[in-house]
Amino acid sequence: MFSWLNNIRERVRNLNKNINEYQKDTIIQSLPSLAYVNKAKKLIDKGNLKEAEEQLKKALELPQEDALVYKYLGIIYDKSLRFFDAVEMYQKSADIAPQDKNIWQKLGFALVNIQEYDRAEKSFDNANKISPANSDTFTGWGMALMKNEKYEEAHEKFVEASKYNRYNFMAIFMSAVMEVKLEMFESASAKLKFLINLNPNEGNIYEYAHLRYLKNDYQDAIHYAEKSLEYNSNMLPSYLLIGKVYALQFDEKSLEYFLKAEEKGLINANLYLEWGKALLRLSKYQVSKHYLLKAIDMEPENVEIIEYLALCNVLLDDMKDAPPLIEKLRSFDAESKVLARIDGIMNYKNGNYKDAYYNLKNNAEEFDENNFLNYYYMAKASEKLKDDTRVKDSYESAVLKNPKYTQAYIEYARYLLSKNNFAEAQRKLRKIIKFEPENIEILNLMFHISYILVKENLCEYNIKETISIAQKISPDLFKYQNELDDLTEIRNSKFEREKS
Repeated sequence: MFSWLNNIRERVRNLNKNINEYQKDTIIQSLPSLAYVNKAKKLIDKGNLKEAEEQLKKALELPQEDALVYKYLGIIYDKSLRFFDAVEMYQKSADIAPQDKNIWQKLGFALVNIQEYDRAEKSFDNANKISPANSDTFTGWGMALMKNEKYEEAHEKFVEASKYNRYNFMAIFMSAVMEVKLEMFESASAKLKFLINLNPNEGNIYEYAHLRYLKNDYQDAIHYAEKSLEYNSNMLPSYLLIGKVYALQFDEKSLEYFLKAEEKGLINANLYLEWGKALLRLSKYQVSKHYLLKAIDMEPENVEIIEYLALCNVLLDDMKDAPPLIEKLRSFDAESKVLARIDGIMNYKNGNYKDAYYNLKNNAEEFDENNFLNYYYMAKASEKLKDDTRVKDSYESAVLKNPKYTQAYIEYARYLLSKNNFAEAQRKLRKIIKFEPENIEILNLMFHISYILVKENLCEYNIKETISIAQKISPDLFKYQNELDDLTEIRNSKFEREKS
C-alpha cells in the first residue's frame, strides 16, 4: 500500500549525517571566526549542540561573514531536526562560498526534509558541477527527484550513485525501489537479493517481500515480511503487507496482524484503512465500518478511506451516511473505480437493474481484488431481469472469485431452489458449509432442500442425515418444524416397522 515512502525523511536525515562533516574546509583559515568554529566543531563531536550554537552565534557578531559559521550552524540545526533553520544557514553559507560542494549537498538534503524538492534538485546539480561523480550527491539528487515523482530520472541518479560507490547500499536500495515502481521487477529482484545477502535489514527485506507480493507470490511475501519483523518488530508496513496478503486469500488470520500492530502502538490512518479493507473483503461489513471510521477521523480528506467507507455504507444499506460520502468522493475523484462499483450497486438498490448490470460488468476488472461484489450484484440484477443465463454465470463468477462468499452461495442456492434445481442447490450449500459449519441460515436452507430431495427418494440413510442437520440448529432458530415432524414420522412408521 504503499510503504517505502513512510520512512524516507529518516533515511534522508541519516544519509546526511553519514557525509563526512569535517572534511578539509576550503574557506580561508585566517578569519577571526575560526577559533569559534573550531570550538563549535569539538562541542558538536561531544553532542553539546546548544553550547556549540552559542560559540557560532558569537562568531556572527564579527564584522566579516564566514561561510563556515553558517555551515556549522546548519549542521547543528540538522542534528536538532530544525530543518527550516538548517536550510537558511546552509543557503547563507552557499551564497558566501558557492564553490563548496559539501554545503550544496547539505543544503540539498535539508531541502528534501522540508519538501522543497525543486530547490533540492538544483542544489545537488550545483554540488555535481563543482565536484562531479560523487556518490552522495547523486543519492540525494535521486531522492529529490523521487519525491517529485520523477521516477525514471530518480532511478538514473541512484544507478549513477552506486557506480561511483559500490558500497553505497542506500543508492542500491533506492534504485531497486524505483525499479519496483517502474515495474522493472527482474532487475529490482536481483538488487534486493544482493542487499539481503550482504546487508540485511528490515527495509531491504520488506521491499523484497513487497516485490514478491506484486509478483503474486504470496507465500514468499509472507515469509520475507515475517523475516523483516525479526529485524524490527515495529515495522508497520510488514504487518500491513501480511494482513493484506492473508485477506487476499480470504484467510481470517489477516486480522491477527492488524491487531498485533495496534497492540504495539503502531497506529495511523493507514493501519485502520487496511484493516477495514481486509474486513470488507471478508464480508464483515459492520466491523469494517468501525475501523474505517477510525481511519477517517485521522485523515478526513484521504480519498481511499472515503471510497471504502462509502462502499461499506452502501453494502450495509446505510443510506444516511453513504450519500454525503459519495458526493464528496465524486467531487474529489469522479473516475474512481470504487465509485463506479458504488454506482452499480446503488443502481441495483434503486431498481435500475439493466443499468446496474452493465455498470458493474464494465467495472469488473480481472485483477480487482473486490470484483466478486460486482458479480454478486450482477447476478441479483439478472434475477430481477429474469435472465437465467446471466444469473448463473454471474453467481458462478462471484463464488469463483471469492470461494468463501457466504451470502453469494446462499442467494445462489435460493435461486436454484426457485428453479427446482434442488440437487445443485444442495451442492452449493455443501461447499460453503465447510467454512461456516454453524451458520444457522445455511443449516436451515440445507435442511429444507435435503427434505425435498429425501421426499423424492426415501431411504433411511437420507432421512437420518437430514434429521441430523436439524439437530445442529437451536429449536428457537429452526424454521422447518413441520418438515422435521414429517421426516420423524416417516422414519418411525416406515423404517421402524420394517425392522420389526
